[in-house]
Formats: sequence, C-alpha cells, structure tokens
Amino acid sequence: MITTDHPHRERAEQRRKFVPPSRLHLPDVPDRAEDALLDQLLYATADGCQDCRSMLLDRFAQDAGATHKLVDWACWIATEVYGGLPAELVDEAATADTLFRPSLTFCRLAAEYRARGRTSSGMYTAREPAQRREAADTAVTLVAGLQRCWTDFLYR
Repeated sequence: MITTDHPHRERAEQRRKFVPPSRLHLPDVPDRAEDALLDQLLYATADGCQDCRSMLLDRFAQDAGATHKLVDWACWIATEVYGGLPAELVDEAATADTLFRPSLTFCRLAAEYRARGRTSSGMYTAREPAQRREAADTAVTLVAGLQRCWTDFLYR
C-alpha cells in the first residue's frame, strides 16, 4: 500500500459534498480495502496538490479495479447532478464546446455507463495503463469540479 507524505481530508467548508468512493457501494464494482486511497485522490485534487495527485494516478493506472470504481462513481454523481449524463461527457465531438475536456477514454466508458447504467470490468482490464490513468484523472477532476461549481462546471 502506498501513502502520501501528508494527508488530504475532506474540507469542512465545502458547500457540496459527494459520498467519497470508499463509502459508496456500486452494485457491479467490488469494494476493496484500498478504496480509502481513492478518497485521498479526491481530496488531493480538491486541495490542488499535484504531487499527490500524480503519485496516486500513477498507482491507479496499474489497477483496473480502482479505475473502474472511480469512473462509475463519477458517472453516478454526474447522472445525479444533471439528471443523466450530458452529451459533453459521452460524445467526443460535444466536448469541443466546454472548458472541461474529458479524455477520449473517459467519454467511451461514460457512453457505456449511459447506455447500461454501469461499465464492465473487462472494459478496464482491456485498456493500457495510460488510458486508465487518463480516465481516472478525468473522473476525479469532474467530481472535484462539480463539488466546487455544481452544474456550471461543464459550461464555465
């Protein structure tokens, strides 16, 4: 198990708080002991700590299960916020009109989530670590942005 040299925690002053990945049970994604590290990635992103973000994203790029949980978690939250996944998160062409640019890998995974209400583990194991890293990065950036800006995040 890896840790950072300093902790990141949920901020008390944050107006909107989403259930962190470690406390959310997604029916088609197994819960794991390392899920608390996923929380650290969210908090490091919210704190703007690039060193921790980079280290944790590198770790999760090697872990298809962690990326699976992050992407499904982000898709679940975005679905709740927007009443469904907006085209800007699933259609590569639609992202051109937004400041937030989800990765191509995230868009493809989100499109699957939109169609089926979940993604499958095989979709993550079939991807290269670099693709999993970019999908995880997009997922956590999306949730941190929604926490900060709510529905305006995609359209600022």
